[in-house]
Amino acid sequence: MMKILTLILATTIAFGSSAMAQNNDEARGRAERAERAERAERDERGESGDSDPRAAFREKLGALVEAGKISREEAVDLYRTAFPERSTARQQYENKRVKEVKAPDLFNKGVQNPIFSGPQPGEKLVSFQAVGYAGEHKEQMLDPIAMANNRPHLIVFQDDEGASSRGLYDLSGSLATIGRKSDVDLHVSVILLSDDPVDFEPYAGMFPALLERGVDVIAFSKEGREGPGAYGLDRTVSQTFVLAKGGKVVHNLVFPKGGVYADSHVLGGIADIIGEKRETVQAWLNQEATGGREMRRR
Repeated sequence: MMKILTLILATTIAFGSSAMAQNNDEARGRAERAERAERAERDERGESGDSDPRAAFREKLGALVEAGKISREEAVDLYRTAFPERSTARQQYENKRVKEVKAPDLFNKGVQNPIFSGPQPGEKLVSFQAVGYAGEHKEQMLDPIAMANNRPHLIVFQDDEGASSRGLYDLSGSLATIGRKSDVDLHVSVILLSDDPVDFEPYAGMFPALLERGVDVIAFSKEGREGPGAYGLDRTVSQTFVLAKGGKVVHNLVFPKGGVYADSHVLGGIADIIGEKRETVQAWLNQEATGGREMRRR
């Protein structure tokens, strides 16, 4: 690139101001051709993803859409999740949106045939094996239950369904706020469920943000889509939230399809296991949006 700039400067001086415009056009043309050639050479060496991660991610999403694995709407949502700073207006809206923290016991109240997935309240959590998928634990064999060491523990069993990823990202923002406000060390494990780890590659851009915002472990279940055998997970649901304290399940919330925002009952369950009032946690989560005024909804 420096050689190209030097050539432009030398050509301009040699021919004088009368020919400057013409020579600049020719030099720009040569520079553009050289840049295109260099870009093509980088592509052949497989370096384009390193130089422009956004372009590489868009290319991967496009391939998944073409293969019919995800819809275009899901691809757009995944891109915005991986690179949220580009969606300024959307971020501003979400920051101002009032978050509610509801009693988890009201979840699915009145539903005649609720779906059961994973260990139920009162049951003891048993150890299981998972492989680290991101962060410092990547490719390491892990026992998420042992890592929690009887601390309040939120376990999210997550499939590769695209829509629920947005809700997981939104939840991580709430986890970051709770982590700053609370004196209790909440341990958060996200356990990925699929028969092929490659299914989670579209979400790779989101995982560093989750780890920075309150998630401790992102790991892939050794048992694939079924999840840990002793946990009795329903493979037809997108998300199963298990909230535990002292090694025992306090709440179990099942979502056949995940939403784009953190569920208010999950937030209520987190309040329970860290020993805080729901009204207090709700005030924490809405402090920025309300200018520091405590907000409560009944």
